[in-house]
Amino acid sequence: MPDQIKAELVSGKLAEYEQLSKIYDDIVKQTHPRLAVEGQGKILLALADEDHLSQRQLADRLGMSPQSTSEFVYKLVNRKLVTLSKSTKDRRVNLVNLTAAGREALEAEPQEVPPFINALNDDELDQLIPLLNKITTAMYADIDTANPTLGVKFHKLFASRYLKKFQK
Repeated sequence: MPDQIKAELVSGKLAEYEQLSKIYDDIVKQTHPRLAVEGQGKILLALADEDHLSQRQLADRLGMSPQSTSEFVYKLVNRKLVTLSKSTKDRRVNLVNLTAAGREALEAEPQEVPPFINALNDDELDQLIPLLNKITTAMYADIDTANPTLGVKFHKLFASRYLKKFQK
């Protein structure tokens, strides 16, 4: 069992990192917004895993409201990243289909190493990687225990997709 004071200090630093990360993305990366962490990007990523889903299936899978899902889908249609087609089983149901341009948008998503990582030397990176792996593994286990839904599958897909890109 870790020392409580140390655990609280680490928790505080993680909370600080989380907030700084959001500010960093808003300010430093505003010229290159990360598509896949926004609502539209989540929909594209879900469709990359399984195409031809109904808007209801997308909403359920991503834990989003049907209204938000519909709004994001129509924005993606306008950007020509997805198309809508009627289900052959129920003409009232719109199926969302990823276009070639949508796949290209996902693949083109920037995967650069954030400049602040350069504050660490190789030895520090070697120490940090297994620690972060241990933390994220515990986080996934807690999420699976609390909510073993398709949304959890999506979050794992999201994380593994980017890790694979960095490992290339």
